[in-house]
Amino acid sequence: MSEFHRIWIDQCAAAEGIRERFGVNDALRYLVGEKLLRFMEVSDERPEFAAELPQFVNRIRDLFDTHEIVSFFAALEAGQVPDPAKLLNGGDSDGTEIDENAIVRDAEKILLVENAKRLLLPDAAD
Repeated sequence: MSEFHRIWIDQCAAAEGIRERFGVNDALRYLVGEKLLRFMEVSDERPEFAAELPQFVNRIRDLFDTHEIVSFFAALEAGQVPDPAKLLNGGDSDGTEIDENAIVRDAEKILLVENAKRLLLPDAAD
């Protein structure tokens, strides 16, 4: 059996390099805004990924201070994080038509971000 469900280990190592070279914001965008959120999506369908999720979350908490994680989520919610895994993008609509599928996708993305926040910041007040 493949060990692909342990890819988070390499992703965390890559985030350390990104942090050193480009800064904490880019490292968080990569590791949380892209890799963790995708890992969480896959975890819903694949038990081997779900089993690794707590270790992945703990490693992220080891790599980043709580205030750095809080700042990342605040910037994400304020629209200041550029396109983390294409989260919450508005698309090319001219605003005259409602795309119900896009609304559902955006709602799913918002829930995913909120779940990631709860995992990484379990003591944070809502």
